[in-house]
Amino acid sequence: MPKFNVVVSHEHDREYVVEQLKQFSKVIRDQSPVEVSNVTESWDENGNLVFAFTAMSMSISGNMIVEEAQVIVAGKMPLAAAMFRGAIENQIKSKVREILG
Repeated sequence: MPKFNVVVSHEHDREYVVEQLKQFSKVIRDQSPVEVSNVTESWDENGNLVFAFTAMSMSISGNMIVEEAQVIVAGKMPLAAAMFRGAIENQIKSKVREILG
């Protein structure tokens, strides 16, 4: 399975970033240019997210790790989505930046 990786720098307090990013699944579901369904998310006690969703009938899953100065989103996508990897990474990066203001 192809992988994707997005790193977004931030200058906010880590706890603030975690609280803001708890909107991530809702934003992906409601504001994606394609239909997104089957969204699941699980936040651990350290403020990191494990997520999965389906877009264009393809399953995408990954982790969001919130660090002191950056957010790392990494995951797997089906081979059929590999040609869209750049667009998917740009969409994720854009949404994380939007959520963090």
